[in-house]
Amino acid sequence: MIRNENGGMSTIPGFNQIQFEGFCRFITKGLTEELDQFPKEKMEDINQNMEFQLFVERYKLVEPLIKERDAIYESLTYSSRLYVPAGLIRKTSRNMQEQTVLIGNIPIMTSLGTFIINGIYRTVINQILQSPGIYYRSELDHKGIPVYTATIISDCGGRFKLEMDRNARIWARVSRKQKISILVLLSAMGLNLKEILENVCYPEIFLSFLNDKKKIQISSKENAILEFYKKFSSIEEEDMVFSESLYQILYNEFFQKKCELGRIGRRNMNRRLNLDIPQDNIFLLPRDVLAAADHLIEMKLEMGTLDEMNHLKNKRIRSVGDLLQDQFRLALFRLEKTIRNTIRVAISHNKRISSPQNLVSSTSLTTTYESFFGLHPLSQVSDQTNPLAQVAHGRKWSFLGPRGLTSRTASFRIRDIHPSYYGRICPIDTSEGINVGLMGSLAIHARIGHWGSIESPFYKIPEKTKKKRSTDGLFITN
Repeated sequence: MIRNENGGMSTIPGFNQIQFEGFCRFITKGLTEELDQFPKEKMEDINQNMEFQLFVERYKLVEPLIKERDAIYESLTYSSRLYVPAGLIRKTSRNMQEQTVLIGNIPIMTSLGTFIINGIYRTVINQILQSPGIYYRSELDHKGIPVYTATIISDCGGRFKLEMDRNARIWARVSRKQKISILVLLSAMGLNLKEILENVCYPEIFLSFLNDKKKIQISSKENAILEFYKKFSSIEEEDMVFSESLYQILYNEFFQKKCELGRIGRRNMNRRLNLDIPQDNIFLLPRDVLAAADHLIEMKLEMGTLDEMNHLKNKRIRSVGDLLQDQFRLALFRLEKTIRNTIRVAISHNKRISSPQNLVSSTSLTTTYESFFGLHPLSQVSDQTNPLAQVAHGRKWSFLGPRGLTSRTASFRIRDIHPSYYGRICPIDTSEGINVGLMGSLAIHARIGHWGSIESPFYKIPEKTKKKRSTDGLFITN
């Protein structure tokens, strides 16, 4: 605690609080969220005579078998074992064999906010990403004419644009070189022309470029999906016909990667477009696209405000908990693939699977985390120059890493100090050389909010300056 100029006492927050909160969120919520979604489909053999199940609601994470000091001296990883009850159901005999199986080892955070991997202290720094949602911007084309765009960013980093050209036509840019009419996009999402025109504020703009060719393309959902797929895959075949496999490819490559908003993206989309869609609906809906198109037209008519992409209110933090949860999701995917392959090989060779543990291998989870801490750019050897450097290392942030920027392509505008950094990011502490402005440290009182935004305390100023300032800070993000 330190004494301020008004004679009161102010408390310096714990510097490792961000690390501890992120890891606790992963242990208490992240594990449960990923286990609840495992597996995606039933794990059974081709003849459906045998089925494997995990009772994830009864998982158990035991205490580490060794102490932190012993892990350092013996060059081991300080981790806990994850056990989950599993059942092997044989439908011919109608009985289930249940057994608690070892899924793997999960590294545990130490009292210093670090991890011990093979006897070495490692720190996972925070990553700053563009927050999922929608952002309106104005760009100049090759003739110097402003083109208004609406960029929709998904939770996993995929994005596509809605843009209005100088002829007041709205397009959806589905790839770098290809774009489709917004009518085709909405028809592929399940709307017909009547529903589109009834739910927009400016139907005359949608009708202005509706010619005979467009009417054929949007005459049915199948025709719209076919036209969408041709543009998305850059295929010029005229005799191509619709099929379910074609729709599945388009769903996996576009709708799943670029239209999954997530919890944060749904909140941002509702606030920006004044919608009231439930928070549990995390995918982009036709209603979102219709509202986004109306707002884009209003931008063209100078009736709205553009967004500033570099403002910290449009950024979010991926803390250590988010990164560990992503790796846990990847490990479960590999585990599911291993189990299915083991069942297939056993059936093809007429081998009997005696117990559930014979199907589960702990290497998927263990090797995934070993690879993450050893190779991931956000996992670094802890700075142990002095105690202050070790504490400050846990408050580092970076624009780099997977789903982030690269030092070769990052512009000067991104590297520059933004006014929104005030109270949240230290404007002085940054890397030198090619990474200047792309790595730095959080301010002393900055913290990560519930939605992943960087918050800073601001104090109310009384009307009369002689009164003492309030000691209760209000944390805000704007």
